[in-house]
Amino acid sequence: MNKNSGEGGNTMAIRLFQFKNSMFCEKVRIVLSLKSLPYELVDAKLDERKTMIEFSGQKQVPVLDYHGQCVIDSTVISAFLDEKHPQNGIYPAGASDKGLCLMLEDWADEVLFEAVHDMRAVENEETRKEGEKRLQIHLRSLDQLLAGKKFIFDRLTMADIAIFVEIHYLYTMVQYEIPGHYKNVGAWMNLMRASLKLASLQDLAA
Repeated sequence: MNKNSGEGGNTMAIRLFQFKNSMFCEKVRIVLSLKSLPYELVDAKLDERKTMIEFSGQKQVPVLDYHGQCVIDSTVISAFLDEKHPQNGIYPAGASDKGLCLMLEDWADEVLFEAVHDMRAVENEETRKEGEKRLQIHLRSLDQLLAGKKFIFDRLTMADIAIFVEIHYLYTMVQYEIPGHYKNVGAWMNLMRASLKLASLQDLAA
């Protein structure tokens, strides 16, 4: 797979404007990788987002340039890529399971994200503690959900990806590791690490 930093000419048919450490950009990179799609990585910070804004009209990452078509938002991008490239599908079969998968993706993006976001508030100890308190509630729920399972559904899906990138951010950016008593979550994180071919949980997905 040909991936680069976005320097030089626009030679790729697919470009991903991103911030390397963004969990939502990691989410899209995982989808692109699972589907074995060649793409070009563009660090939006290199020119203070100027090129991305000119292309998309917005400041938020990720932004996908798909053969000149602009697609924004990690959830929309992932669904778009799955429709265009159905190999290695990222949603479970069946309407009910797909609906639940999409709900879990939204929960990860909106609810789990808030706890993780507060966990990085190193300048405000009260905010960080409140974030950690809410995180423990989410981890207990997730640990129960994963009881007796490898993945959330019968194989790796968007539910796994969306939840993983949020928790993974704690390892890569917050230097916080999931407590050992969440055994199901710990086993699942290691399975995700192996599935995504990461040497450690401190490494970002390509």
